[in-house]
Amino acid sequence: MKYMLATSLLLAVCSSHPTLRRDVQPTVNITDADILQYALTLEHLEDKFYREGLANFTLEDFKKAGYGEVLYENLKEVSYDEKTHVSFLTQALAAANATPVQECTYAFGVTDVHSFLATASILEGVGVSAYLGAAASIMEKLYLTAAASILTVEARHSSYIRKVTKQSPFPQAFDAPLSLDQVYTLAAPFIVACPESNGVLPVKAFPRLSVDPTCNGIATNKTITLQTSEPVADAGKDKKYFAAWISVTGPTFVDATFDQGKRFSTVVPVGFHGQSYVVITKESGCVTDDCVVAGPAIVEVEGANGVM
Repeated sequence: MKYMLATSLLLAVCSSHPTLRRDVQPTVNITDADILQYALTLEHLEDKFYREGLANFTLEDFKKAGYGEVLYENLKEVSYDEKTHVSFLTQALAAANATPVQECTYAFGVTDVHSFLATASILEGVGVSAYLGAAASIMEKLYLTAAASILTVEARHSSYIRKVTKQSPFPQAFDAPLSLDQVYTLAAPFIVACPESNGVLPVKAFPRLSVDPTCNGIATNKTITLQTSEPVADAGKDKKYFAAWISVTGPTFVDATFDQGKRFSTVVPVGFHGQSYVVITKESGCVTDDCVVAGPAIVEVEGANGVM
């Protein structure tokens, strides 16, 4: 799901002088340098993902998978963009007398061209939401402008890859902001190990949450099953849970039914399409650390807001 200088996945949710809401996790002792390091961590991940994918799959592989040379060449440009973001953030941190984090070891689980593109679509979407979520926390205006510049490019990447994979390129009128912890939770499964010199980022990963693979054709008002990476402590059918669907105006809370050790069922609310995010929480109106049970999960919801 680490970073940010002008920032490649700007990730923090509170403004510098915030009026705290219970659906927003306050950031404690998070500096611009922390955000830049976080962004650089994510940019390293994206950079390595594209370099590795283009090294493993040739133009012929893309053609056999049903794609042409134009896509292959455009992915080279995307890879160049991510490499440039890494260089930019690295230089900015060095100029600020900070030691930039180094590239980690990753496991992307990509086995063919189709899974490579599917993962690329997810990573680009998370990148957009990460930058968006962190924007309000950046104190230095120069960094904010640079981060916004990276955000718009990541959004172009996301839209393009969604289009070539036959998904709506712009399913929502607004993108969803993710907090630093939420992005880290999504990125952590890809990271195997990092150099000790990178130190520890001020972030927390929640138990992973994913859509049950048997759920197909996910759409508005449809019931879906979400499963956690580990059993939910003190869970039971007599306890109340909620699914908080993340949006720019704040989460939409709907009931979530605990089914068994690792499973919850909930309904997709109105107003969510494309790559959407949901967390399981113990209390309606609350997505802070003490309320969240697991997540976010990435849920691809069919359709688009403007298409009835």
